[in-house]
Amino acid sequence: MKLNQLASECDEGPCPTVWAVEDTENVLVQGFKVDDAEALATMRLPNNETAVRVPMSLLLRVAREHLT
Repeated sequence: MKLNQLASECDEGPCPTVWAVEDTENVLVQGFKVDDAEALATMRLPNNETAVRVPMSLLLRVAREHLT
């Protein structure tokens, strides 16, 4: 799977980032692992899914720079 970085919250090192999956309409989101039991119970995630927390500013940046 080939990835292209769309936007990140920092210039270097691991941090919340949105990646485009080359030749698809999919993105991968790198963020902080959600381990809050109440939040996870509310989301009712199936075993093959997970949740990550990313800043809203990152999502808005991706939308502004890549969806216009």
